[in-house]
Amino acid sequence: MKKIVIVIFDHFTDLDLFLMWDILGRNKTDWQVKILGTKEAHPSANGLLIKTHGSISEANDADLVLFSSGKVGVKGAIANQDFMRAFSLNPDTQLIGSICAGSFILAKLGLLASGPATTHPDAKEELQALGIDVLDLPLVCQGNVATAGGCLSAVYLIGWAVEALFGRDKRKETLRELIPASQSAIYERLIDTSIRDAIAPKAGVGAILDGACRSM
Repeated sequence: MKKIVIVIFDHFTDLDLFLMWDILGRNKTDWQVKILGTKEAHPSANGLLIKTHGSISEANDADLVLFSSGKVGVKGAIANQDFMRAFSLNPDTQLIGSICAGSFILAKLGLLASGPATTHPDAKEELQALGIDVLDLPLVCQGNVATAGGCLSAVYLIGWAVEALFGRDKRKETLRELIPASQSAIYERLIDTSIRDAIAPKAGVGAILDGACRSM
């Protein structure tokens, strides 16, 4: 069974956590998902207190590590030396992803190099100021590291991760229950195209997953 963790911190964006947690939490067979933090509970940006399941150090041996976002929360997390020093992530053996401003955590951990990457549109210039090539795409993949921009792009981020770990059929199965009635074909094309573009953003639509992101 694969180990998946979602990292939160004080003032994380509510939807970032809840959407990823709900999608992943429906499967009890192929993986186990945990919420990790530096405290027993963290307040969300909208004031909900969310209990954690363990310390952020558990991320270092997870198969998939996902960083939530937060306009205020990310800045606080990056400024927390204990938070940053706790991570010893390895993109050669782990899948690592972020949503929106979570990309700044990946950048500070040295996981983005010069890019390409993506983030929330409002944070694009700030990420570019770190010397990173920021693309106007909902999802961008560098090998086993992926960044997503916009809360709803969590669907693409989770789709990419599940497909990399288990294949396209499992990805379709995982996301199927989220699709609005009568729009499965529309959303499947959108999800599939977004993942292909993410894997080879310079090449455009039609890049092959196995050739760019190693299946684990």
